[in-house]
Parts: sequence; structure tokens; C-alpha cells
Amino acid sequence: MTSSLKFNFDIQLLGQIVDAWYANMRDDYRINRYFYDRPLADQAGPLKQLLSSLLASESVAPQKLSELADQAFSAAFARGNAKPSLVNNRDFAFLGALMNGDIVGDDDGTPRLTLLCPAHSHFLRLQPIDDVYDVALQLLQVTLDQLNVANETAKQLLNFVASGKESIMGRGQPIYNDDERSSRFTTHG
Repeated sequence: MTSSLKFNFDIQLLGQIVDAWYANMRDDYRINRYFYDRPLADQAGPLKQLLSSLLASESVAPQKLSELADQAFSAAFARGNAKPSLVNNRDFAFLGALMNGDIVGDDDGTPRLTLLCPAHSHFLRLQPIDDVYDVALQLLQVTLDQLNVANETAKQLLNFVASGKESIMGRGQPIYNDDERSSRFTTHG
């Protein structure tokens, strides 16, 4: 997975944008429930590293991008569980999707969700809908306006982030495929 939208981007400006964007997303009632309650800096740091690599003028190896994406998804969406339990309230949430055929399919063309990286499952288990991504894009636009980012730069960054929607929503291709990890989303294991 390499970016076809590479452009020169000031890393400090990118850091400011990610910090403000994350704060806006965590403050917005429409999508804040998807994020785990970790300090903002702990969540934004891995995303800054991932975006810096994706927007770099030099190509980054797919395995490295997968590792960075793993860190970003884990920081944002992985839940901690202080008390171990064999069963919790999320264990059976997939049943509705199974019955509708939205997640698991056979080779008959039924939709399947594909993981970008192993930690992508933390996000997909929350069963996001496309509107979640659209709200994140709206908040990115608000953030770029707040920071007075130049129109051309803002447009490039918005287009870049918008191009990732299908992949983030589980309808794309894995960043890095190997025999040790499956890119197919499963609800357990």
C-alpha cells in the first residue's frame, strides 16, 4: 500500500492538525464512542507517525506501514479489560451482522471485511457505519479551517484521507500480507 497522493507536507503542521483533529473527534458526540479513553497524546502519536510515513516523499515498506497502522489502531480503539472474563457484552454483538450477511460470507460473493492490519479488528468490532468516516472528514475540514491551512494543502490532505474510506471501513486490501496473519476479519481469535 503506497500513496499515490504524496506531497510535501510540513511535519510540524501535520502534528498540529492531528492533535486538533483528534480533539475535535473526541469532542463530537457522533463518533467519540468509537475511541478508547486514553490520553489524547497517547492516541494521536501513532497516527502522526503513520500519516508522516504515508505522506513521506520516500516510499515506506508495506511491513513497516502495517506495523505503524497496528500501533495507530491499537492506540485509538483497543479496549483494556481490567477484569478478565470468558464472556462479555461484546461477544455476541456480531450475531446481528451474521444474520444480515454483512460480515461473514462464503465464496458466493457475500461481503467480507478485510483487515488492513491485525489491530484494525479493534475498530471493525465496533461495527462502524460509513457515516462515521464522513463525520471524521467533516471534522478534518473544520480542523483545517481552524488552523488556517492553505486551501491547496487542505484540499490535498482531505483528498488523501477521503481516499482511505473503503480500506478503513474494511472493504479494501491489507497493507501487508504474509502467511502468519490473516487479513480476514473474524469476531473471535
